[in-house]
Amino acid sequence: METHEKIIVGILAIFSIILLESLILSITEHWDFFTAFYTAVVTISTVGYGDYTPKTFLGKLSVIIYIFAGVGAVAYTLSNVASFFIEGHFKRYFRLKRMRDRIKKLENHYIICGFGRLGRIVAYELEKNNIPYIVIDKDEEKLKEEIEKNPNFLCIHGDATQDETLEKAKIKKAKGLITVVGSDAENVFITLSAKKLNPNIFIVSKADAPSTLDKLIKAGADRAVCPYTVGGMEIARLAISPEIVEFIHSLVATKEDMEIRRFEVKNKELDGVSIKDSKIREKTGATILVVVKDGKYITNPPPELKLNVGDIIYAFGTCEQLDKLKKYLGE
Repeated sequence: METHEKIIVGILAIFSIILLESLILSITEHWDFFTAFYTAVVTISTVGYGDYTPKTFLGKLSVIIYIFAGVGAVAYTLSNVASFFIEGHFKRYFRLKRMRDRIKKLENHYIICGFGRLGRIVAYELEKNNIPYIVIDKDEEKLKEEIEKNPNFLCIHGDATQDETLEKAKIKKAKGLITVVGSDAENVFITLSAKKLNPNIFIVSKADAPSTLDKLIKAGADRAVCPYTVGGMEIARLAISPEIVEFIHSLVATKEDMEIRRFEVKNKELDGVSIKDSKIREKTGATILVVVKDGKYITNPPPELKLNVGDIIYAFGTCEQLDKLKKYLGE
């Protein structure tokens, strides 16, 4: 139980004890309820004016029990109040409240299920690209540790396989979900639940066993990745062609934040216009790498290739250049 919850419980206990003793005194001493209530408050506060004292045996007995119970409840509450301020709970409470308010406003964001080694890398990449995200993980201590380090970190402590947890993460307004929890079975279950709650969400799922990849796709994942397979392929490429791999990595990791993005042609003014006449290169600075027409990939497309609404373009450039291209294509 959180410290602020203990404080609330303590306050409720104090009021309950006061009201119960007031009722007992009003019956045993034949006082009106306000007088009984006044006496109970004065007694529990240890002020003890002595203007009203119980005369009956039952009244005196109830006061004895009441003093022990009341003082105990007050001491419990005050100790938690002190802990709330001294141990930083006060600051943490308002930080969590601000985080909950920010989560309520989330939309067009990504949900990361699992904050292990892979989850941390995914979160870092999304944050580096200023993409909103929220993390779901069962390990509360791990999340608290990240909250202390990163004030912008958004998270939910819970089980991502549960629909209510995904709903807390605003899955119906989310753009994508990345599930990288430790169990393949849980990744399949999360994928199924996510697609049921938001059929349009884009899902990337992790599989430890290559045999799980097909199951994840059938469960609704748009992409399924086996880190061991991808890592092994990367190591092999580095061993076979280290210069080429290092060149690609250095190119993508330049200070200008070069990257490759996928776009869809939506600008009707470009329908039927060739790449050369569209002057995409001159107006945006981005380089078109691939054009996808009717599911067919055209790599290094010739200048004479005509673009049509609905075509998919993969382009390379800086963030600024690709943002210009996005607007120019009508996205």
